[in-house]
Amino acid sequence: MGRFNLLREAWIPVITENGENKEYSLLDVFRQANRIKTLSGDMPTQSFAILRILEAVLQTVFTRYDGEGRVYEDLELNDLHQPSTEERDEILEDGMYSQDLLECWKNLWRKKEFPAILYEYLEDWEEHFYLFDEEFPFFQVREEDVASDKLNKAKAGSISGKNINRLISESGNKTALFSPRHESMNNKDLLNEGELTRWLITFQSYTGLSDKTIFGKNKYKASKGWLFDIGGLYFQGSNLYDTLLLNLVLKHPEREPAILEKPCWEYPPQEVVRRSFSADRMNNLSELYTAWSRAIYIDPETKMTDPFSFDVVKLPDIDHVNQFLEPMTLWRFNQSGENKGQFTPRKHQVNRSLWRSFGLLVEDYFDEKEENHQPGIMQWYRTIQEEVGDRDLYLVAISMESDGNATSWVPVDEIYDYLLINSQVLADMRESGWMGRIYATVEKTKKVISTVYGLYIRDVKEIRNISSADYVSQKVEELYYLVDQPFRDWLGGIRKDDDKEETISKWYSELKRLVKREAEDLAAHSGERDYRGIVVKDRMKNIATAFNSFMYFLNEALPEKEEKREPTKEEG
Repeated sequence: MGRFNLLREAWIPVITENGENKEYSLLDVFRQANRIKTLSGDMPTQSFAILRILEAVLQTVFTRYDGEGRVYEDLELNDLHQPSTEERDEILEDGMYSQDLLECWKNLWRKKEFPAILYEYLEDWEEHFYLFDEEFPFFQVREEDVASDKLNKAKAGSISGKNINRLISESGNKTALFSPRHESMNNKDLLNEGELTRWLITFQSYTGLSDKTIFGKNKYKASKGWLFDIGGLYFQGSNLYDTLLLNLVLKHPEREPAILEKPCWEYPPQEVVRRSFSADRMNNLSELYTAWSRAIYIDPETKMTDPFSFDVVKLPDIDHVNQFLEPMTLWRFNQSGENKGQFTPRKHQVNRSLWRSFGLLVEDYFDEKEENHQPGIMQWYRTIQEEVGDRDLYLVAISMESDGNATSWVPVDEIYDYLLINSQVLADMRESGWMGRIYATVEKTKKVISTVYGLYIRDVKEIRNISSADYVSQKVEELYYLVDQPFRDWLGGIRKDDDKEETISKWYSELKRLVKREAEDLAAHSGERDYRGIVVKDRMKNIATAFNSFMYFLNEALPEKEEKREPTKEEG
C-alpha cells in the first residue's frame, strides 16, 4: 500500500490572496486556484518545475474533455480517460478539433473554476500519485528497474538529502558555505515528505552530470535535466488560476493537436525508462512537462526521521535541436558548432535583464529572418489575447546557473527576472503597434549604452592607461544596472492608447539624463594626468576631448525633441 498521496497530502507551497503562506495538496491547489496568488516553492526554479506538473495535468485532461467536462466529439475514452491510438488521425481529419480546443480554453477562462472532470481524472489515477509505493511511485522507478544487471556499475549512484536540497547543494566532497541548515545530528540530510516531493520534481528538472551510473555498457549523452538547459519563460496572472490558463497551450502554435497527451504517471515506471531511449518520444507537451532526467529509486519503507538519500541512474538527453514543442523558452540560432544553422534553447544570462532580450521575444514577428524564432508562449498569447482583455501581466524568466564545469554541471545558482507589461500593449502587434515600437526602443537603448557610452569608457581607459580587460564591460554593466529600474517602470506604465511618440520621447529623455550624468560623474573625478592626455595618431586625446566626442554622439543618437509652437503671422 502506498504512502503520502500527492492528491490528498499537503506539499505544494502557495501564497493565498490574503498573503498567507500555506501548503496544499494537488487536488486543493486546483480547487483553490482562483484564491491563490502564486506558487511559493523553496526557490523560483522549484515553483517553475511544479507549475509544469500542474500544466501537464490540465494539458492531459482538456485535450480529452471540453470546458464542460464532455468528451470531444468522435473521441472515445477508456475507464482511465485515455483515447485509443487509432482514433487520433480520424478526429484530426475533420478540422474541428483545434477549434474545439480553443473553445474549451475560452470556456475555462470565463468560468474561473475547473470542472469536475479534472478531479475525476486525478482520482481515477490516484494509485500513481503515491510518493512511496512498490508499483507506481511518483516520478520514480521500482527497485528491479535499476538492478545491477541493467547497469554499467555494480549498483546505482546515490544522492544524499543535502545534495537534493538545492538550498544546500552539498556533495560529499565539498561543504556548502552559509547553509540554511546546521550540520549537527544529520540535519542537512533530513527531509519531510512534502520537501522530498518538491525536491524530487526539481531534481528531475535541474540535475547536472556529477553522477556516473548509466543503463547498459554503451555510453550515451545523459540529460542534465530539461529545465536546466532552457531559458524558462511563462506568464503570471493576478492569481494561480489565471497563470495556469495563460500558460495552458491547448492549441500548439507549431504542432498539430496532441490527443495522445501522455504524462509520465500514465506509464509504468519501466516504460518511462524504455521510452527515454526512443528517439521520437517527445511529441506531446504533457510528456515533455513531466520528463525525467534520472531513473530514481526510493525505498518504499524509507523513514523520514533518518538521513535521506535516493538511488539514481542517468537517462538520455532530450534532443535540443529545433525542439519547438517546448513553448516556455527563448531560442538561440547557432552560428557555429555541431548545431550550426539550427535552433537550440537559450538560457538566460546572469546579470542581464530580460528586457535586454526583448528582440528574442518579438523579433520573429517583425523580422522574418531565418535566425529568429519567437517563443511558443508568445505565439500562443496572440491566439488568446482577445479573451485576456485589459490587465497587467508578468512575463517571468527563470534559469538555473551551473558551476561551469563540463564534467559535472552542478547547479549553483538561479536566474529569476520578470517584466510587467499591460496585456493590450503586449497584444499590439500591428506594424506600427506598441510591440514593434518597444522593440526598437530597446535596441536604441542598448546602442546608446553599449556603443555611445561604451566608446567613451574605452577612451577613458586609454587615457588613464587602465590595464584591466574587464573595465569597459564593468562600467557598461553598471550603467545598465542604473537604467534597469527606470526602464521597467516606463514599460510597465505604458497603456495601449498612450501617445507613442510622446511616451517614447519621455523615455529617451530619461535615458539621456542618466547616461549623461554617469559620463559627467566619471569626468568630474579626473586628475591632472587625464587633462594632460595622450597623443593618438598625431591628435591630442584627453578627458575633455573624450567627453565632447561622447556628447556629440549622444546628441546624435538622442536629439532633443523640438518644442511644438504655433506659427507666427509671418510664417503663415
